Amino acid sequence: MKFAHVITLAGLVAASFGFMACSDDSSSASGEDDVTAGLDCSVSGGVKVLKPAAGDSFKMGETITVVYGSDVQGSGYRFVYKTDEDDGGLDMLKESAGPKNPDGKTCYVQKVVLDEEYAEPSKEAVIRVIPYEKTSKGANSGAFKVSE
Repeated sequence: MKFAHVITLAGLVAASFGFMACSDDSSSASGEDDVTAGLDCSVSGGVKVLKPAAGDSFKMGETITVVYGSDVQGSGYRFVYKTDEDDGGLDMLKESAGPKNPDGKTCYVQKVVLDEEYAEPSKEAVIRVIPYEKTSKGANSGAFKVSE
């Protein structure tokens, strides 16, 4: 991953990053509730990625909202773009993101941008959410399409 380009995009990226815990008994003033409404992010022993969902379509440069749940404790998560499930992928964020103490019930939201430094068009792209401490507990999103 070319970090110089990521640093150049820091202002744009910083505005679109962040996570927000959204559980059934909480409300969100920023509208993130709409993204997680009706989703079951319950998971035991790993990560569960609900969005992007299989069949979704995006364009290069577009911002994707990743919705996931986890119960893996640690120092956050990597968000990796893969052109398909077998691709090794490239990190979409310069630093870890997400909660350090997830509860296995809450939906977490992370915004990522389909930047040409790590993403390319694909008919079966996935985003893998990987805990830093327990990489084998990561999970893929559904396969989605990315066009020019």
